[in-house]
Amino acid sequence: MTDQATRVVPAGWYQDPAASEQVRWWNGLAWTEHVRDKPMVSQTVSAAGAAAEAAASGVTIRTASAETTEERIAAARQLEREFGISTSENEIITSATALGYGTGATPAATTSATTSAAGSANPAARRAAEGRRATARTATGSAWLIALSPILAALLGLVAGYVYFYLTPMPVVFVIALAVPVLLGILWAIGDGRALRARGFDAPSAAWGLLGSLGYLIARRSKVPGFGPLAMFLVVGLLAFGSMPVAAVLGQMRPLTNALKIQSTISNDYISHGKAVSVNCPPFVDAVTVGTLYTCDSTQATGVHHLVWVSIDGDDGSFSYALAL
Repeated sequence: MTDQATRVVPAGWYQDPAASEQVRWWNGLAWTEHVRDKPMVSQTVSAAGAAAEAAASGVTIRTASAETTEERIAAARQLEREFGISTSENEIITSATALGYGTGATPAATTSATTSAAGSANPAARRAAEGRRATARTATGSAWLIALSPILAALLGLVAGYVYFYLTPMPVVFVIALAVPVLLGILWAIGDGRALRARGFDAPSAAWGLLGSLGYLIARRSKVPGFGPLAMFLVVGLLAFGSMPVAAVLGQMRPLTNALKIQSTISNDYISHGKAVSVNCPPFVDAVTVGTLYTCDSTQATGVHHLVWVSIDGDDGSFSYALAL
């Protein structure tokens, strides 16, 4: 893009074209989303009078022939840092040509040519557009990972149950299964907070992750707009954990619970009496039909394997078992 020798309106606070009671930040290229109440003694000017006031106050208005595009952008960014404004207006920078940059367009003229919230003639439509854009900008990859964390928690719970009942009965496996989602949630919360702050939002502290994913997402919703991640978490959590009680009520969990009961009973009996050092029964078998026979594998201290016969004896889940000779 070729710089032209034209007068450029410097970055600063100017009358908001869409609301007379506030001022909006002009970053030297186009209107941004940053607004604030008009000061009691207003020192803002209209876009058309920006050059006149700057000259009267002794401020030299820069021209395109005197400095490059990069220098003007750097000057605008320095002012934004002084006012505590986020400098992540990348979409405005990349579309500077379409916004009339370098053509001498004033903020007022640029407003009618952009799709920014400030350019809406209808205040209600402007606020709705701002809300939609703000919601879209708060959606981060880390937030969606947190929203899907109930799936991870459910899978880890199943793995921990299998390890405990079929491999080694150590309670620490459940502690690990609970700790992993929390630790990952905190890491994702840190990443989410960084992304939100880079976009100019007030991000919640990652410490909320210590209360779990739900605690962090609730704190997040109180800081930034958008129900997406929180709603997704609730839906996924309901599907991942709510289906289990329903299946139990309908009797669909009975084969699994009976198989776990058989595994636990035989393991405790044989291991505590020195008959075996480990017992491994199939977790997915027909363990509810009376007369069903199946075998478990037991390992003695010498490394020798013996079968354990299991018989389902009653509709109430009663069973008997014997070590094969």
